[in-house]
Amino acid sequence: EATAGALFAACRDAGVNVFDCADVYNGGRAEEILGRLAKGSRDELVLTSKAYFPTGQDPNARGSSRYHLVRSVEASLRRLGTDRIDLFFLHRFDPETALEDTLRAVDDLVAQGKILYLGVSNFAAWETAKADQIAAHRVWTRVTALQPMYNLAKRQAEVEILPMARSEGYAVFPYGPLGGGLLSGRYAR
Repeated sequence: EATAGALFAACRDAGVNVFDCADVYNGGRAEEILGRLAKGSRDELVLTSKAYFPTGQDPNARGSSRYHLVRSVEASLRRLGTDRIDLFFLHRFDPETALEDTLRAVDDLVAQGKILYLGVSNFAAWETAKADQIAAHRVWTRVTALQPMYNLAKRQAEVEILPMARSEGYAVFPYGPLGGGLLSGRYAR
């Protein structure tokens, strides 16, 4: 936690105000630590979280069902010690749950003030387009941000994701900029 505190302070000193997390990062502990670090400066920060991956043994503790999303968001809010998640990402496309059910659950969470904006992480361009078309048709919360893996070694996002973001006005929050250490200079071969 001391290392996280030092990194958080260095980021804040450099002007960083967006901090990305997820319910499964270190079993939820990352959100707990971030929540403690964010105290006192919460309104200056943009906190993100995500849900999809298993958070327990319960068969409903995974995916993008209403049940799992509501439980995940409420648990993330508790761990972060806040009343809202500024940007909530669906961590993966869920082929097992009707997209309408997922988007309706997100829209309800937005209406309750628990989520401010919706993003999608690791979605293909067609999955994002489908989600946003459904949301627009139903007058539900629209997708505002994309989170693809993107770095000098993995540039697939340049084919469809980044052009779509530019065309549709989506914010882009790329992850893995150093390719898991591959581009950091850590590896000689």
